[in-house]
Amino acid sequence: MRNLKEKQIIVPLKRTASPDVKAIFHALPDAVLVFDAADGVVLYSNHAAQAFFGLGDKNLLGKQIHALLGEASPALNNSGQTVTLHDIHINAKRVESLSLIPMEEQGLCLLVLRHEALPVRNEWVSRVKRSLQPAQHLARVLAHEIKNPLAGIRGAAQLLAKSDLSPDDQELAQLIDAETQRISRLIDKVNIFDDAPAQQYRLINIHEVLEHVARLAESGFGVKITPQYDPSLPDIHGHPDRLVQALLNLVKNAAEALPAEGGRIIVRTYYDTAAAFHPESRAKLPVCVAVEDNGTGIDPTMQERIFEPYRTTKPKGEGLGLSIVSKIVDDHGGAIDVASAPGRTVFRLSFPRGDRT
Repeated sequence: MRNLKEKQIIVPLKRTASPDVKAIFHALPDAVLVFDAADGVVLYSNHAAQAFFGLGDKNLLGKQIHALLGEASPALNNSGQTVTLHDIHINAKRVESLSLIPMEEQGLCLLVLRHEALPVRNEWVSRVKRSLQPAQHLARVLAHEIKNPLAGIRGAAQLLAKSDLSPDDQELAQLIDAETQRISRLIDKVNIFDDAPAQQYRLINIHEVLEHVARLAESGFGVKITPQYDPSLPDIHGHPDRLVQALLNLVKNAAEALPAEGGRIIVRTYYDTAAAFHPESRAKLPVCVAVEDNGTGIDPTMQERIFEPYRTTKPKGEGLGLSIVSKIVDDHGGAIDVASAPGRTVFRLSFPRGDRT
């Protein structure tokens, strides 16, 4: 059935279109789906549609169009008429326009989605990282000069605590030990936005990083991740430890937002052929990692500035986690974005290919 329908739409167009019509559809920046008008089954998707829904061609084909469109699916009820909707949300993303075009002779419908390109929401990193450089250098020097004697003080306090002291003196030695640890933690916070040395970056398979994150998440806070990986993804040029830090942070946030029952976290990878370009390097960002949860969602007013330091929705949160994630992604020449609605939040990380010249 699918092959017949594909022929019905592709063959007539091939007579007047060159090069191959499939290549033309794949080159379009708009998401295009073709589905059966009678049963609503998707028969064709272009690259932009696969990127928009975060699903490969094999996973999109055969799906019900109503399930994909969600709240926008009532637009399909106007059978036999061309319908255009503006400024709606599908798949937790803002869509500029949705056009539904019936093809009555073929028994098909053409769906075209025009959506915003990936907005680079970590622009605060670009704004401030130059101004931070002198302060970072001073912070590194101070941290080094303070932590060395601090380690000596802590070591002495631990030795005293093990000696034959009175209970009151034991308590004072333990207090010194605890306070030196606290000061050390404060110093570490000063250096959270430090850059990793360039020589520590290498070509890595992002799936190896994700598998490590999945093991940490399951053993650390009891969350099982559902992987949906594209095994054909190219390597990226990255720092494994920093990437683990960023992705584990996103997974932990997702876990904390899950409902008491029926919670799920999906980590998806895919290659976005219609990817946006980084605003500074102008490198294309086609290697994508999406972390999705079905939790409560993020308030729309918070989404706009969620990657800035000290922005948090947690009562005891410090508001540094996502800003660190944003900084790490930026250090990799990538971009991060979030789309959220009640019941579905997706953080998308986009990176350049590691073999780009």
